[in-house]
Amino acid sequence: MAPTTRIDAAIGIMDPAYFRSRTEILDFFNSTLDMSLTKIEQTATGAVHCQLLSMMFPRSVPMNRVSWEARSQHEYAGNYKLLQGAFDRNRIQ
Repeated sequence: MAPTTRIDAAIGIMDPAYFRSRTEILDFFNSTLDMSLTKIEQTATGAVHCQLLSMMFPRSVPMNRVSWEARSQHEYAGNYKLLQGAFDRNRIQ
C-alpha cells in the first residue's frame, strides 16, 4: 500500500491536537493575529479564519472582501466562500 500524504491520517483522531480548550484556541488566535477575542463564538463569521489563512498563505484571501461586520449566517457565507477559494488555490483539502 502506498503511503498517504493526508495530514489527518498522519496525526490520527486521538492526537492531543484534537483536544484543545476554548481558552487555548482563543489564546492562539489572539496572540497570532494580535486580536482580543473573548468568546469562541466570535470566530463563527469566518473572518478570523480568513485572516489566519491569509497570514499563512499571503495574498490567498482577498482581505478587502472579508466582512468583519457579518451578523447572521447568510452574511457569513461570503466569508466562507472566500475561505474555500483560498483552500482550493492552495490545494488544501
